[in-house]
Amino acid sequence: MMATFEINRSLRGAEAFKATVEAAKYKQEGDYFVFYADASGTKKVLTVKAEVVVTIDTATDR
Repeated sequence: MMATFEINRSLRGAEAFKATVEAAKYKQEGDYFVFYADASGTKKVLTVKAEVVVTIDTATDR
């Protein structure tokens, strides 16, 4: 099952990194957050440097 994750949704400012991604799951791997299309973690959808991530919300967190 895919969920919609919003990275840094609540941050203000043009320089803030923001993204919305559909993924089955995500996890932190070293210096990165990796979002996966499948629960087994074999198909990467997005990789983001952890230092730019402040919040990760799901669409249902609103």
